[in-house]
Amino acid sequence: MNLGKLISRELNVGPEHIMLLRHSNTLLPALLNAGGTIEEYTLVQPSNSRYDFHADGKPQIDVVAVIVSDLVHVVYRILGVERHGTTRTLVSPHFQRFDVAHKFPERDAKLFAAEEIQSTAVTRPIRGWTSPRTPVARFGGLLFESVEIF
Repeated sequence: MNLGKLISRELNVGPEHIMLLRHSNTLLPALLNAGGTIEEYTLVQPSNSRYDFHADGKPQIDVVAVIVSDLVHVVYRILGVERHGTTRTLVSPHFQRFDVAHKFPERDAKLFAAEEIQSTAVTRPIRGWTSPRTPVARFGGLLFESVEIF
């Protein structure tokens, strides 16, 4: 079953307002070892990047399905922007150390408020996400249509 369609039907939200966000299997262990969290990694996003849930010129994202190690880890309802700042000022000291250690540039960012919501997709494996370099799938793209849960 298509992951985006399942979430759209379960949560009664248009697919254009859903993002599938796949966290890096390479970077995530380093983040967790530094004391950072998946929640923080998900909810602090560079402004107007492909990760920004409220990026200018794109449909607002209301629901994010977070994928970790090819499993649906959590589904969040995005409640809005909690604060503006940078990728260093909106995060914990643990996350800051991770960010600096990986030489990521400091960027304008948004901290999103969110709530975890129930979905039958959570803990289920995915297939169809063949590109290890594409971390975001939005409605209208081939990747969004190809990601399935089983």
